[in-house]
Amino acid sequence: MAEIKFCGLTRPADAAVAAELGAAYAGVIFAHGPRLLDLPGARAVFAALGGTPVRRVGVFGRQPVSEIARIASDTSLHVVQLHHGATPDALLILRESFAGEVWAVLGVGRDTLPEGGEFLADQVDAVVLDTMVDGRTGGTGATFDWAGVAPAVAALRPRTRVVLAGGLRASNVARAVRVLAPDVVDVSSGVESAPGIKDPDQMRAFAAAARSREDR
Repeated sequence: MAEIKFCGLTRPADAAVAAELGAAYAGVIFAHGPRLLDLPGARAVFAALGGTPVRRVGVFGRQPVSEIARIASDTSLHVVQLHHGATPDALLILRESFAGEVWAVLGVGRDTLPEGGEFLADQVDAVVLDTMVDGRTGGTGATFDWAGVAPAVAALRPRTRVVLAGGLRASNVARAVRVLAPDVVDVSSGVESAPGIKDPDQMRAFAAAARSREDR
């Protein structure tokens, strides 16, 4: 059964619902966009997880490695998720100052993984497969061809864990789990009533569907 990550959290109340639903990961955005949080906002969101085992994820963009490491320390992150700059040198420097997991995003076209995916998979603790739209990944709300990339994803699996993102919602996550068998399903806009505002009912429906493996 895939673990669940609720990402793009901006409100402590939404983080509390994620913990109530048994999510494995709760993510906040330090990169860009309408879900961007500052350090006090991120700390408030994570504080709402209480003493639960939910792991804290920070999503980063083009920040310098030193800034990523500082933020990770200041917010007690378990996972750093990189949307840019996951080069061997940058990863080496980050590993020296951050003891948690490092995930890197692979932007997926309609039905192809980018070149170099297997090499990157050897360097990180997980790859995040997210839909590439006009050169942008994250928050697009668009899916990619799960069946089309299934053979390539199978080749990644012996190398690292696979996190599936991009357009997931309660109505399609069970099918995605059946087709790709990801280790983690990652949802943000698919459970929102507005950007950054999670809907508790949609969160509950998503968690139930992700664990059912049956389309709703």
